[in-house]
Amino acid sequence: MLKLTTNSISELSKLLGFLGNEQRLCILKAISVQEKYAREISEELGISRPLVNIYLKQFEKLGLVKGRSDVSEESPYFRRYYKSVPFETVVSLDMIQNLKEE
Repeated sequence: MLKLTTNSISELSKLLGFLGNEQRLCILKAISVQEKYAREISEELGISRPLVNIYLKQFEKLGLVKGRSDVSEESPYFRRYYKSVPFETVVSLDMIQNLKEE
């Protein structure tokens, strides 16, 4: 399981802000059990496909989602499937007291 850690108040604020978005959390939930491609997620959640793609790329950059490409001989010829990576983060007053201020 991936453990998300932060070293500064700024990093923690960015992480919590990113995860504090309802649409992003719904996307993580949608791909937590079964991998899906962006169009499936978009249609299931009623979120525009371009926005779903942006969020998925951000999740991949943070390591919270794994993507894999699939090439087919039938249309659509290329699809990228995504699945959530199990992760956890702990926020406590003790942890916050030990963070650096920037």
